[in-house]
Amino acid sequence: MEPVLVGVDAGTTNIKTAAFTLDGEEITQATRKTPLEAPRDGWIEQDMAATWDRTAATIREVVESLADAEVVALGVTAQGDGCWLLDDDGDPVRDAILWSDGRAAGYLNDWKDDGTADRIRQITGSDLFAGAALPILQWLADNEPEAITDADTVLFCKDWIKYRCTGERVMDYSDASLPFLDIDQLEYSSTVPDLVDVPGLAEMLPPLAPGSEVIGTVTDVAADRTGLPVGTPVVSGLIDVAASAIGCGVVEPGDSSSVVGTTSLNQTFLSSVPEELTGHGFTLALSEGLYCRAMASMAGTPNLDWVLSELTPDWDFADAERAAKDVPATAKGLLYHPYLSAAGERSPFNDPDARGQFVGLSPNHSRADVLRAVYEGVALAMRDCYEHIETDADRIRMSGGGARSDLWCQLFADCIDAEITVPTGDEFGARGVALLAGVGAGEIDDLASTVRETTTYEQVWKPRDRYVRIYDEWYGTYHKTYEQMRSVWHQRARTVDRLREETGLSYEA
Repeated sequence: MEPVLVGVDAGTTNIKTAAFTLDGEEITQATRKTPLEAPRDGWIEQDMAATWDRTAATIREVVESLADAEVVALGVTAQGDGCWLLDDDGDPVRDAILWSDGRAAGYLNDWKDDGTADRIRQITGSDLFAGAALPILQWLADNEPEAITDADTVLFCKDWIKYRCTGERVMDYSDASLPFLDIDQLEYSSTVPDLVDVPGLAEMLPPLAPGSEVIGTVTDVAADRTGLPVGTPVVSGLIDVAASAIGCGVVEPGDSSSVVGTTSLNQTFLSSVPEELTGHGFTLALSEGLYCRAMASMAGTPNLDWVLSELTPDWDFADAERAAKDVPATAKGLLYHPYLSAAGERSPFNDPDARGQFVGLSPNHSRADVLRAVYEGVALAMRDCYEHIETDADRIRMSGGGARSDLWCQLFADCIDAEITVPTGDEFGARGVALLAGVGAGEIDDLASTVRETTTYEQVWKPRDRYVRIYDEWYGTYHKTYEQMRSVWHQRARTVDRLREETGLSYEA
């Protein structure tokens, strides 16, 4: 029977499972939507049991569709950050609080003021943001102390799925990097838990294992739910941003990739931790000698979703792209900052008070001009991230929903002055972690050569000199404008908070 690798990618809104040959060719895939819950404005949660149910259903659908094939290994990747708590019995303590949740934003300013944030950054190589596990755990300790009392283990989404498959509670380096890992030592920091007031935090952290290490095998119960053979090896896996990069062809130091989806994630693989970190972002350990320096704008394609819904509900994406293409560069002088998340922005600056804004709006601007400004704003935010990663990226592998837009891909190439390549395929996160599983199971000898030899590209977008010059100057205005707005954002947030307290206004701002 032909050996097959299975990869799971449990995203924020969709769970995808795919089967691949040993050379990374996709055979089949299955998808389930995962509903999000919003108990209050700015709060985003997910039912952990429902996440597992939907994951198991996608795995079973894939396994049952395979003919004359043997599943030889399973890899899992998923959304990172947030907080997924298990009790002693392995049951969820409460619904998971996700990376996009903003309830813990208030701790960030306090930790900046007292130096806690800087100390954590020096240890982990990464900056905190409202949706990171540490501020969420502190919020729970202060507001739902029973959740901390009941918790035995802190996990991330992929680790929860691995646990349901194997019964083993294990975290990998990449997810642990934010915010528990001593990035230089590749082990949990003994200092970070003492910097916050979360009782028993150090004891809640599970064992660590690199992404390609087999951490357990599929149990009888999990086999019954998923259709996987009992005893199938399961590897530790990686956070979705790193797994997707590998699936796109990024595997060696110097390789870069971007994922334009719910967030706009931009990353470069490095051979060592940078001595100095400029800008706010994440340094994720993948294995000894391989790191990922990443910066993720909090909002990517949701910017376009929002403007289509509110300003052009009668247009679909094709209509929007046609209209925006006809507008000249710089959208007739209309500048847009795509800070649309309720949790503010986290890269390349960290500010929970940041909000989206148009600058230069006049009665002469049409709906098409506004759309063009939104497309450009997301592209300029990507440029901003790469400027602060401080890498000379001349080729970027592009994936996510934004990679399906011809206009966006050309704008990315022009704004960054880099070749944009769109890999063939769709399920890059699942592909990346499936190939890791192949390494862990001994089916693949060398990950780097396998990725290089099997990744193909369906489109290439080259920067155009004239537009590179235009957007280079426009980026300067983009950057200077948001720097000038920082104090205004903070004043706006304080004013809104005071008005809510004094007048009873009830809305998230």
